[in-house]
Amino acid sequence: MSGPARERETDPDPQELGRVDELLASTRGLRDGAVVGVTAAGRSRVWHRGPLPDGAASVFEIGSVTKTFTALLLADLAREGIVGLDDPVAAYLPVAPPVLGRPITLADLATHHSGLPRLPAGMTGPSLSGTARSVDRRDPYAHLDEDALVDAIRRTSPTRPPGERFGYSNLGAGLLGWALARRLSTTYAALVAQRVTGPLGLADTWIDPPTGAAWRVATGHGWWGREAHPWDLAGLVGAGGLRSTAADLLAYLAVFAEGATGPLAAAAAEARRPRHRVGELEVGLGWLRTTPTGRASGRLGVREPVLFHDGGTGGFRSFAALVPATGTAVVVLSARARGVTGTGLRVLAAAAGD
Repeated sequence: MSGPARERETDPDPQELGRVDELLASTRGLRDGAVVGVTAAGRSRVWHRGPLPDGAASVFEIGSVTKTFTALLLADLAREGIVGLDDPVAAYLPVAPPVLGRPITLADLATHHSGLPRLPAGMTGPSLSGTARSVDRRDPYAHLDEDALVDAIRRTSPTRPPGERFGYSNLGAGLLGWALARRLSTTYAALVAQRVTGPLGLADTWIDPPTGAAWRVATGHGWWGREAHPWDLAGLVGAGGLRSTAADLLAYLAVFAEGATGPLAAAAAEARRPRHRVGELEVGLGWLRTTPTGRASGRLGVREPVLFHDGGTGGFRSFAALVPATGTAVVVLSARARGVTGTGLRVLAAAAGD
């Protein structure tokens, strides 16, 4: 961030937040509106920069950070016995995804081990009837209502058997959200509100703005700085359709800390537990995780494992990370479609470095 960043708190900060303050004062970029939130040593602070409708409380599209909410829903419903992690997703959808080998499970979808491709078939190609399907590049998922999604599922070819290898899939995460909502005969938006944002008090995290809140949503910008169209994830909303604030996301991350108590703490502990190894990283339900001996931990200067996820839509980028052992957390939200993961990692290193 060029120039001084404005913050919400003026009380004396612990040393960790002071290091972050110095880092952000010398960081360029994020000029189209950005918010950085940090929790360290038991204190939280939020910085904001650029043209934003509601300052540090502005609302951003968070893209694929939504996937961690969807996975937390899965962990919570599994704890209550409403679904099982090893349930086939086909049991909850109107059409079974094509597979190679065994059926795709809910856990496969949450850990990106489903064997499904990143995107559904036909987003730019012909439909089953042979007619061209028009896709608005400004809002590429909006056409995927339930009928279109059923069509796409039937025509999507798996890339490998489920459980065999990591393959990041927006389609898989979206199907997980759809399946969980169908299991409870509701919508994804209502399910998130009932079981995550409501219990955690996240009043500023939603799919569509509640009455009177639309003005608080930041305007997104594409790579070159032009205003971007908001994204509607339609039937795949569980892959990236949430909007949120930095303060809400810091509160959300806190539930994944070791020793957290209260609503969803047990489900969060299940979600953060590693289930697969991918190179030097581990994969939990919805989260990636560094390992203490991996190069990523060495570069960060953080000995403990770090949970993290980033996201992006046509006009926004997001990054969220947590050190579960200490509770140190970082959120970066930007209203421009240029990556902020590097910034987020530098902020985390400043806040949590040994």
